[in-house]
Amino acid sequence: MRIKNSEFKIKNSKLNIIALALLFSTSACFTGVESTPRINADEVRRQRASGTAAEALFLSDIAPQAPATWPTGKPFLVMNDRISLIFTPASDNTDGLKGHTIYFDRFTPAVSLMGEDTSEAVFTADDGRRLYYRIAGLNAARLDTLSVLPVPFTVDPALVSRADSAMRGERYFVRTPMWYTPDTRTSTEGLRHVEILVDSVVPGDENFPAAVYFTVADQSLRAKTCHDGRNRMVLMSFGTSRSATRNFDVLFSFTDPRKQYPSISDDVWEYIIASKVCAGMTRDECRLALGAPTSLERIPTTAGMAERWRYSDGVYLLFEDGFLTRFRL
Repeated sequence: MRIKNSEFKIKNSKLNIIALALLFSTSACFTGVESTPRINADEVRRQRASGTAAEALFLSDIAPQAPATWPTGKPFLVMNDRISLIFTPASDNTDGLKGHTIYFDRFTPAVSLMGEDTSEAVFTADDGRRLYYRIAGLNAARLDTLSVLPVPFTVDPALVSRADSAMRGERYFVRTPMWYTPDTRTSTEGLRHVEILVDSVVPGDENFPAAVYFTVADQSLRAKTCHDGRNRMVLMSFGTSRSATRNFDVLFSFTDPRKQYPSISDDVWEYIIASKVCAGMTRDECRLALGAPTSLERIPTTAGMAERWRYSDGVYLLFEDGFLTRFRL
């Protein structure tokens, strides 16, 4: 499932056209003190919209199962002891459930504290404990219409297993520098746009169900990461819900970004893969290094129009005549 270079270039051309259209669609005559035109985060994301990429389609069929179709015995891995908060007092002892597997039994009718009809999901833990999860407002009729019903603080191992079968042993180019150490699962600085080899996909945490273990393919780059670039990890989500913010297409690409930008010098590319910037870099180079900004401002100056990019962590970049002149990281 590799994207051909010609297809990528066509999409990239569309990207540039959309970006230019957005940047110059707001016109004004500056007569002194004027308000600064702003482009919000949604508009920034639309600049990159050029059809559905192959990465977005990959693993798109891996999504949570509709609750009405849950079979008896469907397992869920408990990732956090806070799961005790969701179970009713009628449940057996709910302490220390982290690391256990709970198995779905059935949905039963129940009555909420307000006297309304609702449903209760019944589970049995791997040590025999009976657990009852009452979902307010979820009557039998509504249950049949739901496409997904999260069980808080758990991971569905079936989704992880399917991702492992699809990704294990494959090579991709990692887009995010948000890497973790597999042993302690603490964050560590990683690289962008470097080739990696997927070692395995295992359960992640209650927020991101999959943990993708990988090794940096290029031995010359391993020295730039902890443990020589071996056994690194990124957390990944599935599906289309609002919480699915780190799906495959956000984390990985099939094609080598370096080949798409042959005009970028090796020195600048070193900055890009390390998520750094330097004066004189172009907008494209900075976007590759830091990702798309949260907001974008066009600022009138005596020399023309400047552009300020802002990021949610306080980082900002200032461009003049299309080149980076000032920044704060």
